[in-house]
Amino acid sequence: MEVELKFLVEDKLAQERILKDAHLAEIKDCGSDEEICLKATYMDTENLDLCRKKMAFRVRLENERPVATLKWGGAAENGLHVRGELNICVSDDFIINPTLDVFKGSEIYPQIYEAAADKKLKAIMEINCTRRQISVDTGKSLSVVSLDIGEIITEKGIAPVNELEIELFSGDKQDMIDLGRELAAKYNLKPENKSKFQRGLELLGISEL
Repeated sequence: MEVELKFLVEDKLAQERILKDAHLAEIKDCGSDEEICLKATYMDTENLDLCRKKMAFRVRLENERPVATLKWGGAAENGLHVRGELNICVSDDFIINPTLDVFKGSEIYPQIYEAAADKKLKAIMEINCTRRQISVDTGKSLSVVSLDIGEIITEKGIAPVNELEIELFSGDKQDMIDLGRELAAKYNLKPENKSKFQRGLELLGISEL
């Protein structure tokens, strides 16, 4: 299960300052600063059968390390996203011929099979970002705070990505929410209820399925 807060960070100055915030510096895990190049391809069937079942399948290079991910279900309110998530590290060959069978053995696989079975997959969008992130420990919760700057690319248009994400790793969810509210107030951040994938679907003219 993925639990994260998502905010829009449209101000360039805020983008430069937010991960250097004094409070974050106090609770940051030493040596956790990291910059990751993310190159994701989202795939579905010709008839978008996965989307129709509220599923999103991607293959993403994370500093050239390939990871297959499925996200499903869930909801978002006031920037808080809660949904199912499954990540599996895969080989370089998987990128050439990705298959949903990589999720065999998982609890969600019967639903995946029902939705897409053995249908051919095709790329429907790319989302490429530079992610700067740190890990923080408040004493009540452990979270990863990430700033994503990049773009969503579809055949019908391109949209920018300027997001702050706070993903709960363990501990008190409300404590993570309180941290997010603090940062939002300091840097005039707007809660974002749409995922990058949802925004990409809107570019494609697929806002409702």
